[in-house]
Amino acid sequence: AGGAYVPLDPSYPIERLSFMLSDSQASLVISHSSLANSFRQMTFDQEQVKLIYIDNEWEIINQESQHNPISIYSGDHLAYIIYTSGSTGTPKGVLGTHRGTVNGLYWLWKTYPFTQQEVCCQKTAISFVDSVWEIFAPLLQGIPTVIIPDAIVKDPQLFIETLAHHKVTRIVLVPSLLRLLLDTYSHLTKNLSHLKLWITSGEALSVNLAKTFRELLPEAKLINLYGSSEVSANVTYCDLSLLPDQLTTIPIGRPIDNTLVYVLSSCLQPTPIGVVGELYIGGDGLAKGYLHRPELTQERFIDNPFVPGTKLYKTGDLVRYLNDGNLEYFGRRDRQVKIV
Repeated sequence: AGGAYVPLDPSYPIERLSFMLSDSQASLVISHSSLANSFRQMTFDQEQVKLIYIDNEWEIINQESQHNPISIYSGDHLAYIIYTSGSTGTPKGVLGTHRGTVNGLYWLWKTYPFTQQEVCCQKTAISFVDSVWEIFAPLLQGIPTVIIPDAIVKDPQLFIETLAHHKVTRIVLVPSLLRLLLDTYSHLTKNLSHLKLWITSGEALSVNLAKTFRELLPEAKLINLYGSSEVSANVTYCDLSLLPDQLTTIPIGRPIDNTLVYVLSSCLQPTPIGVVGELYIGGDGLAKGYLHRPELTQERFIDNPFVPGTKLYKTGDLVRYLNDGNLEYFGRRDRQVKIV
C-alpha cells in the first residue's frame, strides 16, 4: 500500500508509546480493542490519528476493495521506523527502507533456501528489527509460520514443546536463549529433530556455547549473524559448520550480498589484518538515518571516503580482520554492555 509502519509493543510504558506515536507522526493505528484503555492513557494528537480495532471493524474492512493498490514507491522509500533506546535512553527512530529489507531477505533465500516442508516461527517482539526477518522471510516465500507468544518463549520447556509440536525447521534467537536451552535440555536432538537451522543474532556468541551446540546438535547448522537496526538487521554472517573443529574464536563473519564493510582507524584509514579498528558499513542495507535527528544522522552516517556519493554507518563496534577474511568482534568502542 506504500505506507511505512511503526511497531508498537503493548508491553512498553505508556510514556514511551506516546512519544513514538507523536514523534513518528503516525496517521493510522491498527490495534485490538483489548488495548483501548492503553490508548486512552496516551498523550498524542488523537484528532490526527485514526484508531482501528480490527476485531471490532471487520464489517467495514470487508467493504474495502480486494485488489492490491497500485504502488508508486521505490526501494529507497521508507518501509518502517523502528525505535531503539540509544545510550541516552531517549528513543530514536531508525528509518528503514524497502531496499535494505529486501536485500537481506534475498540473501537469506539464496544462501539458505527454503524447502517445501519447512516451518518457521515468529517470537521476537515486533519492536526489534530481527522481527522483520522473522515475519517477512517465510511470508514472502509462502512458508508457514508459527506465532509463539512471549509467555511461551519465557518457559523453556513449553517453548521446546511448541517447537517440537509444530515441527519448526529454523529459528532466530539470541545466544543467551540458546544457552538456556542447551544447558537445561541435553535431549534437544530427540525433541527438535526437525530444527536444522539455528541462527543467532543480537549478542556475541561465545566459543563455549558454539562447542556445546556442536556436541548436542551435530546434525544442525548454526549461523552467527551481526547487524543492527541502522543496517536493516543483519549485514555479516558466519556459518559455523565451515569453521575448524578446534574453535578458538567465533567470528561475525563476512558481509552479505551488496554490503561493504571497512575496519578503520580513528583517521578513517584501513587497518591491517589482525589490527583492531572500528567497523563501518555501507551498501544497500543502510537506513536513511534517524527521524527528526539530523545531527545524530550526520554523526553516524558519514560520507564514504572510498566510494564518493555514498554513505557509511559508523557502528561504534571494534573488530579486526582475521587471516581467513572473517571479522572478529571485540565489543563496543564506548564499552556499552547489553543487559538481557
